[in-house]
Order: sequence, then structure tokens, then C-alpha cells
Amino acid sequence: MNLIQTKLHAAEGLYLVGLTRAAFEIACGLKRSGAAPDGTDLMRAKCRLRQGRHQEAYEMVKEELRLHPGNAQAKKLLDRLAKQSRTVEMAAPADEFGLILASVRPFTMMSEARLRTMYTNARRICEEDRQGNFVECGVAAGGCSALLAHVIKNYSKRPRLLFCFDTFEGMPKPTSADTHAGLAADESGWGTGTCAAPVDSLMQAVRVVGAADVIRPMKGLFRETLPVTRESVGSIALLHLDGDWYESTRDILTNLYELVLPDGYLQVDDYGHWEGCRKALDEFEKEQNVVFEKTIIDETGISFRKP
Repeated sequence: MNLIQTKLHAAEGLYLVGLTRAAFEIACGLKRSGAAPDGTDLMRAKCRLRQGRHQEAYEMVKEELRLHPGNAQAKKLLDRLAKQSRTVEMAAPADEFGLILASVRPFTMMSEARLRTMYTNARRICEEDRQGNFVECGVAAGGCSALLAHVIKNYSKRPRLLFCFDTFEGMPKPTSADTHAGLAADESGWGTGTCAAPVDSLMQAVRVVGAADVIRPMKGLFRETLPVTRESVGSIALLHLDGDWYESTRDILTNLYELVLPDGYLQVDDYGHWEGCRKALDEFEKEQNVVFEKTIIDETGISFRKP
């Protein structure tokens, strides 16, 4: 047994004797290391479930299966958690958005309100035949990308692409600015290495809605990929900023904001949650000497149009 496996085995032992917090910290440390073995996200999920944080557990076990689809224990836990949340899933609206939501829900952590705002704005752009491509920075498992690709495929009156930027290996290391309610990101359970999904997950999501041909996956850190792909991206009608961290949000704005067409749509997924994300946007707003007329979507997401 190598050192990594020994650490996971230690976490399992701590969990069994009731030392849940210690077990969770070891599992999160494995995620931060970039060498998390099969079962790491399952351990994180089990810890969160014991702590009564069922939604987080649900998302963590989904991450386990995205990375290690053969984990039978994770499949069993996911089925159990899915049954418990069935009443919520059945509450989806009975319109086109609701039908698409049911298809993309397994691939996204975003709230229904944020997804509906994305759908509404994307559809408006297409129906009004506005210029510009769509860009999503921070893709994770690909559910929101699939939603946007569906809108392009079914409503765009002109050729239009969706560029999907992500490491496809999990979140990069946060900085000291990246906190929530004073808690450092890496101490929250959603720090370095989390929200991981391979490109295959994105492709599976867009195939579900029959729109794989309109997306362009862009793998790598934003600071590396955005400067060298700006020309191919071209003008932007809709920009989704879901980088979470201060530096990631700054990288998106620095490289792509000027490509957003006047009156174009921007949506920021974590403005109300991660303080670094909020700081990055507020700083940029002052630097540009503009006022973003922000619409609050829910407790964390906002949207606005480029002045």
C-alpha cells in the first residue's frame, strides 16, 4: 500500500470510530494533492452526510463517479441520495426549460434560478439574432454548457459557438482572498482539486441534448488558455464567469471583458459566496470606471449587461 492509499485508509478508520472531521480533512488533503485515489470523494461525501450536509454529500458522490465510474459503493450511495431528493427533482417546471433541466441536472451544481437566468438570456440573444459567441469559464461536469448548447442548437439564427474553458482536473489553488464568511476556501471542503470532471463528462452532457457540435472545450488554467484563444473566441454575446476564485475571476475579466459586445450578458456564479470573486469584480468595475447594474439571481449568483 503506497502513502496515498495509506492516508485514505487512515481516513476510513477515523470515520469508522466517529472522528468525522479528521477523516474529512485527510480526504480534502488528498484532493489538494492532485493524486486522490478511488474512494476519496466518496469519503468526503460520507463525512458530509454524517454532518447533515446532504446536498454537499450528493455533489461529492457525483464527483466520485465522474472520476471513478466503477465505484459500486458510490453508486449505491448516489441512488439513496437521489431517492431522498426525488420530491425536489419532481418540482421542476413543466415547460421547455424544465425538460432541459431534467436532462442536465446530473451534470451541474448550479441552482435552478441561475440556470433559468442563463437559459432566458441565451434564448433572447438567439431569438433577437444578436452577434457573438457564448463563453463559459468554469465548466465542471458540463450541465450549464449543455443547457447553453441546447439553446444555440435550437434557437440561434446564425452560426454560433460555445467555448468551454476549464482545467478539467479540478479547482486550482486559491489565494488568501478566497474565503467565505471568514473561512478559507481550502478549509471549506470545496477548495483545491474539487469540482473536478474530465472533458468526457462535458461531452456526455452535450450529447444528451444533441448539441455536441456547437461546443469547443478549452483545457487549462485561464491565465494560460485565455490570452492565446481570444482571437478564435471573437465577439461575445454571453459570458459566464464561474471561476470561483479571485485570480480566476480577474483572469476572465482581463482577457474577455473587452470582447463582450455592448449590452451583452454576463453572469457571475459565486459573487455572493466567495469573497475573492466579489472583490475581483468590484475592483474591475472601478478600474473600468463603469457601473454594473447587477441583478441578484439567488444567494450567490448575479447577472448584468455590459454598459
